[in-house]
Amino acid sequence: MPDFKSFDEFYAIYLTAHQRPWNRRIHLLGWLIGAALALYALWVGPLWWLLGAPAAALVAIAVGHGLIEPSHAVEFKYPLRTALANLRMFADMARGRLPR
Repeated sequence: MPDFKSFDEFYAIYLTAHQRPWNRRIHLLGWLIGAALALYALWVGPLWWLLGAPAAALVAIAVGHGLIEPSHAVEFKYPLRTALANLRMFADMARGRLPR
């Protein structure tokens, strides 16, 4: 995958690997479970539960791209850009900018 000139360029390519609504929903579910685990670990403990946050996201990626929308996920090559792209994708989902 080439170097990207802008985040918008990366996001456009990212969306091509996330065209199916159920794949996007599985990604969102993984993020929500990860966030819940992180908040629980920080608020109630034990702190080792923080390890579950990225694990939940990775399971969602595996299910989404393994079963629902097979593709060469860009998630592992550009993890920071991917995290930001996920958040933007979730915002676009909430605003109705992506097909349901």
